[in-house]
Amino acid sequence: MKRTLLLAGAAILALAACQKTPESNQGPVDFSQYKLRVEPVITRATETNFENGDQIGLSVVRATGDYASNVLLTYDGSAFSGDLNWYEGGEETSTLKAYSPYKEGEALPTRFTVQTDQSKGIASSDFISAVKEGVLPSANAVSMVFKHRMCRLAITVKNTSGSQIESIVFEEFVPVANIDADLTAKVEAGAKWQPITPYAAPDGKYYVIVPGQTVAPVVKVTVGGKERSERLASATLEAGKEYSLSIGVDSEKIQVLLAGEIENWGNGGELIGGPTFTESLEDGYFVYDDVKYNVVKMKDGKWWMAQNLAYLPKGCTPATDLSAVTAGVFAPIQVNAGHTAAEFTTDPAVVARNGYLYQAEFALGLQVGDLTSVADAEKLEAAQGICPKGWHIPTIGDITGLVGKAVSPIVTNADAPYYDGTNGAIAKLNADGFNMDAFGAISIQDNTKTAGTFMGWASGYPDKISSGMFCGSTYAGVTYNTSGDSESGVKNLQFYGFMPMTNKSSEDAYTCNGSKVSYRIAAPVRCVRNEN
Repeated sequence: MKRTLLLAGAAILALAACQKTPESNQGPVDFSQYKLRVEPVITRATETNFENGDQIGLSVVRATGDYASNVLLTYDGSAFSGDLNWYEGGEETSTLKAYSPYKEGEALPTRFTVQTDQSKGIASSDFISAVKEGVLPSANAVSMVFKHRMCRLAITVKNTSGSQIESIVFEEFVPVANIDADLTAKVEAGAKWQPITPYAAPDGKYYVIVPGQTVAPVVKVTVGGKERSERLASATLEAGKEYSLSIGVDSEKIQVLLAGEIENWGNGGELIGGPTFTESLEDGYFVYDDVKYNVVKMKDGKWWMAQNLAYLPKGCTPATDLSAVTAGVFAPIQVNAGHTAAEFTTDPAVVARNGYLYQAEFALGLQVGDLTSVADAEKLEAAQGICPKGWHIPTIGDITGLVGKAVSPIVTNADAPYYDGTNGAIAKLNADGFNMDAFGAISIQDNTKTAGTFMGWASGYPDKISSGMFCGSTYAGVTYNTSGDSESGVKNLQFYGFMPMTNKSSEDAYTCNGSKVSYRIAAPVRCVRNEN
């Protein structure tokens, strides 16, 4: 379907008003001899006409019941019509419901999925509909106002990389919408996101259509054989509106920029790029989402965060309830006033010092529940996740390259600079400015659990949190709902991360080794900088 011609709605209505109607002196009119015809009006400025051969589905509902359900009508250049005639009599009103693109069936659709590959065009993903009440049979075409029920992104790309753009992909958009009785659309709750490829239009822009939703999408651009990505700030996209997006691509990175004026559809506004990020390695820090973090170059030759991440995407609130097992992010924990247990805290000073506790999927840039297979988990090694651009969640190679030791079957790297011959040594790490400690975690053993427990406090060391775990990005293991049976579904996935232990009598004995961390455990994050 191509809707590109401009024809004012008032002019269409005027044409309809000029159509001949039966004269009243002719007596009662048998309207069942007349075809039911629909003359479309699309109110937005640039997409107001259908093409010959375009199809809609139409239902006619009277007080006495359905007269017609999802009948196919075809556009002839001025109106939609088909084999459907009006009902007899001219006094009973009806409600007309129409939609496009047409889907064969006995009833109006209750579900609609946009194409995940929109590279050949967006028309088949552009669900539009119209509802008109109080309609009487007539020889005239019924004028119906069609509205876009999805939302659209108009993307302008400024490419200064010196290479051609090979692909653009959007991640984390849910492509499925539920269609209500009034033919409006709402994103389907619980549906999985799918990567979506936009349409490169002749006007030089890219376009993508998705259901309205609240999302912080990831834009991935492949140019010169190298993929670059950027996460946008969380935004609520409303049905029927268009949002403009500008992407700058240079030889090193992509950047999401503020876009220009909205021209089409409803004015949805602008999508703004993800959290601000600047780094000053020579001064030992970066600023991410307006928060300053210390960084340090360790003897493994890599730059590491020297404190835990405390980043929250817009609209995200950390959980303080152990039953919130799919929250994604939790507040930090501390020893309670009586030194008898751990507790949550929202004290800004503790958050700044200890950061938040992240479940693996959230830390790796997904939503809790997205990971359902080993194959998907294996793809996440070295993922940027919620780290700033150019940094990533540590891999097992990063971990053993730093501290040397990890759980079996990982082979100990005896040459690691912070391995003391037995363990990774916190004292050696901190002597070089790493600032490692045991910050605790929220233990959620697997995805069948309905509540977590505090990890890190022990009665033998009542004055401090003395153990914990850190998130990592390398797949480490799986258990299934039925042991050994992958067809029964994943029960738990594990990633290699850090495990600091300070339940020792002396600081010189504190350890930090690689460990397997269940993916529903909520733990701190330390990002490591990508190697150039």
